[in-house]
Amino acid sequence: MIVVIADDFTGAAELGGIGLRYQLQVEINTRVNLQSKADLFVIATDTRSMSKSEAERETEEVVRELAELNPTWVFKKVDSVLRGYIAEELRVIIKKLNHTRALVVPANPALSRTIVDGRYYLNGSLLHESNFANDPEFPAKTSSVVERLNGKGLKVHSQKHDETLQHEGLVIGDAGSTDDLKAWAGKINKNMLLAGASGFFTALLDSLIIPDAQARIENPRAFENPILIVSGTSFGKSREAIKELKSTGMPVSYMPVGVMNKPSPDEADYEAWCREIISLIQASGKAIVAVNDEIIYPAQADAKDLRYKTAIVVKMVFDRIAIKELMIEGGSTASAIFKQLCLYRFFPVEELATGVIRMRTENKPELYVTLKPGSYAWPQAVQQYSLY
Repeated sequence: MIVVIADDFTGAAELGGIGLRYQLQVEINTRVNLQSKADLFVIATDTRSMSKSEAERETEEVVRELAELNPTWVFKKVDSVLRGYIAEELRVIIKKLNHTRALVVPANPALSRTIVDGRYYLNGSLLHESNFANDPEFPAKTSSVVERLNGKGLKVHSQKHDETLQHEGLVIGDAGSTDDLKAWAGKINKNMLLAGASGFFTALLDSLIIPDAQARIENPRAFENPILIVSGTSFGKSREAIKELKSTGMPVSYMPVGVMNKPSPDEADYEAWCREIISLIQASGKAIVAVNDEIIYPAQADAKDLRYKTAIVVKMVFDRIAIKELMIEGGSTASAIFKQLCLYRFFPVEELATGVIRMRTENKPELYVTLKPGSYAWPQAVQQYSLY
């Protein structure tokens, strides 16, 4: 069994989708399932939404439980642009697994996310000059990968794949191409923890698994109404696209001011929002739920609070309508919603595009859930359903 530890749900789903390419039996869970028979077991810890101390404690507990599965190897999925408590969680895992080094390759050249000479580039520009510099929780204030991860209790080193691996702590690998990822995959050994983004994980599977060309994959059900689309991202392109849809009369429901800016909104505020969403679904077969960043009061714009309030209204909608398709952008938003809906165990059925994964759930067989990171676009094949 291969085990992946991911700090948010879209990252977990992305690697689960990659497992489908290799005809692996995949299970994604928010808990450690000691009875799992999966070839690839992915646990979504949601630690990116926690405090640093909470993230460290959760990671330690998860690794302790995962040891009982006796995995062939463990991979720590990290955000490709290094958001989250990456060094802190890696320090915990290294200690628990008795390693001295973690090889971390977060670059994803296929998505124009590269690391050259220890500096992170997005579409050819330095990371700290991109929209990620404005991330509400983990802003990219530097493009130096060493500066981004340093000072967290481990020594951090930047290195090229043609150099000898000799440092302890965190070794952050340069990668400007998929060939660089393959070269890093050829340098692994049992004495190091492996970590990175989806590109490095794919390179590792390429080096370890020969896909069964004869394997048959069951086609999932076609998309069906009613569809609920939830946008939980601060990424500018998505928000602008949703604003444009709203201005043209498309079924967009923004979080009301009465919900957004009250620490404890009244039940009537939630009820009015829920009725609006249901009305849009009844008229159009679908609705988009989002937050309008133009009316957020800065002093009260807590990202975690907004996710929780969004999850509350999604639960109310589910209690009244048998939603067939739930489409979510943003891993932390997905985790908040799944907690409200009591969904824990998922089985990927379709990789619609890189990072865009459609899944079944264990206790709602009539429901399909499709996830993507906020910085990714919905693929053209599903834009007739997502609307943007």
